Amino acid sequence: MALINEDYLKLPENYLFSEINKKINIFKAMRPNSKVIHLDAGDSSAILKGKVAKALHRSVDELTDKSGDSLLSDIGELKKSLISKILKTDYEARGVRLSHDEIFLSDNAKNTAEDINEIISRDNIVGILDPNYPAYIYSNVMNGRAGEKMNDGRWSNLVYIPCNWNNNFTPDFPQEKLDVIYLSLPNNPTGATLTFSELKKWVKYAIDNHALIIFDAAHEHYITESDVPHSIYEIKGAKKVAVEIRSFSKTTGFTGSNFSFVIVPKEVTAFTMTGEAVSLNKIWQKRLTSKFSGIPYITLRTAEALYSPEGLAERKELAMYYMKNAKIIRETVSKIGLKVHGGINSPYVWVKTPQDVSSWKFFELLLYKANIVCTPGVGFCPGGEGSVRFTGFCKREDVEEAMKRLMRFKSSIPF
Repeated sequence: MALINEDYLKLPENYLFSEINKKINIFKAMRPNSKVIHLDAGDSSAILKGKVAKALHRSVDELTDKSGDSLLSDIGELKKSLISKILKTDYEARGVRLSHDEIFLSDNAKNTAEDINEIISRDNIVGILDPNYPAYIYSNVMNGRAGEKMNDGRWSNLVYIPCNWNNNFTPDFPQEKLDVIYLSLPNNPTGATLTFSELKKWVKYAIDNHALIIFDAAHEHYITESDVPHSIYEIKGAKKVAVEIRSFSKTTGFTGSNFSFVIVPKEVTAFTMTGEAVSLNKIWQKRLTSKFSGIPYITLRTAEALYSPEGLAERKELAMYYMKNAKIIRETVSKIGLKVHGGINSPYVWVKTPQDVSSWKFFELLLYKANIVCTPGVGFCPGGEGSVRFTGFCKREDVEEAMKRLMRFKSSIPF
């Protein structure tokens, strides 16, 4: 008799965005002529263009012209070249020194965050910011680390670290001793960040407690404030306690192509039950060679083009475009009279619902009254209840039209 992994049975029937799409489809069936504007996208909606698009086409041509042996040789050199450019542009430019064998190319940042769970013990006490990206929770559920879901929507074995309106989105250390800490900064969904001095405290906590920080820096490209670090390795000692994940679906048109990378320093360790320190870098190497087939050639070629002068300029231009969208959303929502956070170091604008209206109720009010889609905050964690997320990952004309609708319909929405 084949037995199922029963931890998977604990997962919700519908993922947050599946539930959103379900409600939108019901609305469209009822009102087929209504134009719905999406301000809920969590990834770049841009298309690949310019230097990057040309590299994609070139790689397809190369795949039809080259032999398998020649292509394998090219892939090896291409990976080395790409890693060198990433290290120089994203790290050395900020005073961070890393070696080639500390950076690992990956297909998807979410998958990478989940895969890290495979190489650490299910006995770890895990802390997550609340609210936060739900994939962190579900990956721990699937690995049997989360415990049971309680009546308030939280999981019994996870430690929730409040990062909300009550503490000005600056998390405090929990009373429980943590073994693993997820820090997504700038935060998805709230746009919250930590300054150098604030992040330094978390690194010290990890060092003092032999803990591991999983640092999701997928949105670092949007940071505008000089006192906010782009990488956790800008903090002294972080190489001993942190792995860092980056994504390209947030900064370019890579949403459908999937490319990311993870930094696993040689200094970072986890421990056996007898207290023996084990190199996570070596374990991650073993994992990759055992069960990961690598990045497709066309993705590598396209990613390499992102680090050309033209590609970097295109990324910067796109980031400025999305941040302008976020600024428009932030200013308009503030003008209406709602509390806002974020929209400064990431395209996410976190909005407090009025008069204690629930997240899902406010979602439905906006959809049916103004034909605007936002993301209910409670979907990101129980601590997100009473808030919603807007994003600037969309076309300017859609943002402007959505804000006009908000101003026009504010009398029929309980602002």
